[in-house]
Amino acid sequence: MTELLYVRAKRKNEGDEDDMAGIGLKRFKYAKLNDDGTTYGPVKTLAGAIECKVTLDLAEATLYCDDSLKEQVSLFKSGTMTAGIDDEDDAIFAELLGKTVDEETGVVTSNVNDEPIYVGFGHIVPKMVGGARKYKVEFFPKLKFKPFIADAKTKGDNLEFTTPSVEATIFENNDGDWEKHKVYDTESEANTALDGFFVQSEVPGE
Repeated sequence: MTELLYVRAKRKNEGDEDDMAGIGLKRFKYAKLNDDGTTYGPVKTLAGAIECKVTLDLAEATLYCDDSLKEQVSLFKSGTMTAGIDDEDDAIFAELLGKTVDEETGVVTSNVNDEPIYVGFGHIVPKMVGGARKYKVEFFPKLKFKPFIADAKTKGDNLEFTTPSVEATIFENNDGDWEKHKVYDTESEANTALDGFFVQSEVPGE
């Protein structure tokens, strides 16, 4: 088992597009994955985007013969996405984590029987290449967020913001896909493309 840290602006193994310097992060979007495992519900905003890191868990095998390495295979098993956000909205994370919200009091209850839902998740990474601004859309077709409690800290002499960090497990979808991405010339194209990754069902109510 091998863990690989998959960080936005530092990847070098997928061609020249990934050699671009990341200069931002925006538009954390998600949508519930429908039971068909292919289409999604309405696209929603998770929170303000601060940071996003992905760690991959790979299954690896090597073959040696004649005193040298002849074959090497690395296969995706799963991954963990860690997202820094500006706020943990109760309504959003109650849905994602399967929590209950009292309609009268607004109290959110976490229970051992809560069942987080599968969602698709994506964002946009502004980049610079050759002096020109580009916009990379990264999309994860299937993941599930983990329960969490946001850190808290008392106020000291200097003011500082305390922001939450959430984790999600990355799965492969029905087609074996676990990540998709493409670079666009304009932010408008990237915004449209990101929403388009969340394929909508043609069946009413899904």
